[in-house]
Amino acid sequence: MPITRFDRLYGHVASITGLLSAAQVEQLFTAVETGEARDMATAAQRKGFIPGDISAALAIIAGELAARRIAQDISPKQVVASGRHQPAPGSETGMSPKALGEYRNLKQIARGAMGIIFKGEAKDGRVVALKVLPLQMVSDPTEIDRFKREVETIRGLEHPNIVRVFDFGQDDDFYYYAMEYLDGRSLRELIHDRGHLSPYHAAEISRDAARGLQFAHQHGVIHRDIKPSNIMICRDGQVKIVDFGLAFKKASAILTATGLSLGTPAYMSPEQIEGGRAEVTERSDVYSLGITMYEAVTGKRPYDGENHYDVMRHVLFDEPPPASDVEPGVPPELSGIISRAMAKASGERFGGMNELIAALEHFIEGTQRQRSLS
Repeated sequence: MPITRFDRLYGHVASITGLLSAAQVEQLFTAVETGEARDMATAAQRKGFIPGDISAALAIIAGELAARRIAQDISPKQVVASGRHQPAPGSETGMSPKALGEYRNLKQIARGAMGIIFKGEAKDGRVVALKVLPLQMVSDPTEIDRFKREVETIRGLEHPNIVRVFDFGQDDDFYYYAMEYLDGRSLRELIHDRGHLSPYHAAEISRDAARGLQFAHQHGVIHRDIKPSNIMICRDGQVKIVDFGLAFKKASAILTATGLSLGTPAYMSPEQIEGGRAEVTERSDVYSLGITMYEAVTGKRPYDGENHYDVMRHVLFDEPPPASDVEPGVPPELSGIISRAMAKASGERFGGMNELIAALEHFIEGTQRQRSLS
């Protein structure tokens, strides 16, 4: 039986949310093509890859997207490529290096799907942060290439609001790059500690983050993973954009991350979820920063749900209440800025970070004038 648009979209959604590995997606496509199952959803349940209730939820989303004739250009090969990579049997995923190249006294401080972050010291005594490719990914040449492209992408972005990279290296099986160590907290931690930020503080942080993103955009780089945990606020107040692991460089035909579209669903733009790579532009980062601002001033995500599929459905088809309705202390002007930034249709958002920066500057200056008069 032929692979349908529904099958491709089902596999795509299951892949980007980490429910299916590349090998599992391949097996399901084979099951459909050989007539073992009538569609991907049925095949996933029969093979025990996805529980029935979750598979049914996936099927609803895939059906909605298929009916809207979205992502018709996604090929089965691309869907398979977006599947998560499972650790090889017996791999020592907990193994941590004590030293890498000239860097010593390594201490793990964070871990994500795309890399492990260590704090360490250089020969000259500088404190640095090192991002290390997990050992289970080293056996995959595409992951190594992705990691190298990530380094190349971020090394070309020297800006006060972007984390600075110093060095790239390999030590035995470990691939790593060194960057400035940021002494501070993420926006995610600030929101968690305070419940929500004051409108003025949130606008300042967002404006500075937008400045870093504008610089990246001017150099052809779209971040694609803006969220509170990827915005750092240093002790001196400096705001830094971090983690370019999913960045898309427009000058390259290859994404810096494996897969068609990845990220955290609650912050992904509708076009990222739909899977049309050609539609992922600078305005996709504008959208994600808008979602981040919404959460910063209200303490709540505009889209939430019991699972990834529920969240994606809300992102695609529902409208959240304005930030000022959720948190009455948010001024209408800032609430309007946030709503425009996170408009579902990219054409209704700010045309670029420069426009968003100008709007935030106007709000910040107006707030300062009101304070000086009171």
